[in-house]
Order: sequence, then structure tokens, then C-alpha cells
Amino acid sequence: MNKLASMLACNLKDCKIEEDFDFSEHTTIGVGGKAESAVYPCSVEAMVSAIAFFKENGIPYIILGAGANVLPSDKGFSGAVLKTDFLNEIKITGENKIFAECGVRVSKLLNFANESSMGGISFMAGIPASVGGAVFMNAGISEGHIGDKIGRVLAISPNGEVVWLSKSECCFSYKRTFFSEEGFTVLGAELNLEFCEKESAKQEIARVLQSRKKLPRGKSMGCVFKNPNGVSAGALIEKVGLKGTRKGGALISPLHANFIINTGGAASSDITDLIGLMKREVYAYSKIRLEEEIRYIGDY
Repeated sequence: MNKLASMLACNLKDCKIEEDFDFSEHTTIGVGGKAESAVYPCSVEAMVSAIAFFKENGIPYIILGAGANVLPSDKGFSGAVLKTDFLNEIKITGENKIFAECGVRVSKLLNFANESSMGGISFMAGIPASVGGAVFMNAGISEGHIGDKIGRVLAISPNGEVVWLSKSECCFSYKRTFFSEEGFTVLGAELNLEFCEKESAKQEIARVLQSRKKLPRGKSMGCVFKNPNGVSAGALIEKVGLKGTRKGGALISPLHANFIINTGGAASSDITDLIGLMKREVYAYSKIRLEEEIRYIGDY
């Protein structure tokens, strides 16, 4: 084991430690270098302890769930990745209420809700996210966002205190939340759903999944940019003639211009070059500054 991995293994209990964590194998875009170590907490308590240890010892860390909506650097990350895969407990907490830990995948959440005769969150079908990541950025589509269904969120404050935050305290808005602004870490979320017959929920999920088939296939981060007020980012990028533009193994999708596809062998730098081009050309055309909805992670 490398020095950091050995240190973490000696001090962090109830955690799996991995060295030489490869971002290209753990993100939906499939690019990026490596981190020295990754920590997989096996319980919420272990995650709280791990974050406290990182802060006490000045160890840089980042939190990674399903690896969607992120662009890792080719240089990797000089520190530890806190990976939430094992934080996947999900349970009923009341009438039409479900609590899901941050590592629960959206697909598992939907299946659990359906089997428990709960619905109202089918619009999340097909989104390749964990609950933690979805809450962090208020993931969703035009039909709804996860923040619409949140009752409260279990989180770690910047000073290490474990707290419950109400829906209003989370400040959910379009692709932005309290968590993306204030340094709180999502541990889990309680959702307020509604009674729904299993067959009806299955049909609604199937409808949403069918509608998502029009989106580009292949390795991507999802939409690169937030939609500016009253206009589609994809439409703006298309208007400036960038659909199908390629840099190395990265391609602005000919199907949907707000997607960049890793067609094979793309580097993170290929993608950042395309992102810079998209922003410059759209601003020159419309004076609109596109804002990324993806997060850059690692050493840029």
C-alpha cells in the first residue's frame, strides 16, 4: 500500500481502503487520472469519522457517488476519494415516507418505492445518480426535481456536527442547493412520496425511460450546461454550429449539443477544450454566459 492508503487503513475503522483509485473506471464519462487512495465507509458513522479524520490531519478529500455530472482531471487528485457505494440502506420511515442513505442509486430508490406501493418520483427514472449526488445538485428533469419530494436531509455540517435539515433549509432551486453552496455533506434523505399502485408506477417509469431514449448514448456526464433563463443551452450550442465538433476522443453530440461523448480514448483536456469552445462561441453569438452544471474534480 502507498503511504496514504496505509495511514487510512490504520486509522479508519469500518471502511474499505483502495489505493490508486482510477477515476476513468468510476465515472460515467470514463476519463481522468488517479487518486492516491479511496475510502469506502460501511456506515454513516464511519463516513462521519472519516471526514473528521481528513480535516484533523489536513488530508484533501472529495466525495464521489455514482460518478455522473463530474469531470475528473487527467492529473487525478492529490488526496483521498470518499466513495459512498456501501452507504446503501433504504427503509420506510412512515406513511409514504422513505429514508435512503447517500449511496443508494436512484434506480434502487425507485424499485424500493414501487415495491412499497409508493410513487410520485418516477421522473427520476434513468438518471444515473446516487441519492447524495441527486440531493446535492437537485437532480431532475422539466417534470420535477428530487427537491420537490424531500422531507428532510441528514447531513454533516462544516464543523462536523450531524444535523437534520428541513426541505426549506436545503434551499432547492434549479441545479443548485444549500449543499452545493455551504459545504454541508449529504448523508441521506427522507422523501415524502404518495400511495401508488405498483402497476401504475411501473407504467410511469416505463414512460419516462422511453422518453430518455432520445438522449445520446455512450459515455457522457449528462448535460454539460444549465439552461439559461428561457432558452435551451443545447439549442444555443446548435445555433453556433458546434454539433458534431470533435477534439481527440471527445465529441459534441450530433444528437443533443449539450452532451459531450467520450467516443473512446478521450482525455479530460479534450473535454475541457470543447467546453471552453462552446462557452466562447455561445457568448460571441448571444452574449449569454453558459454555466456548467457539471463539477470539475481533481487537480486542474
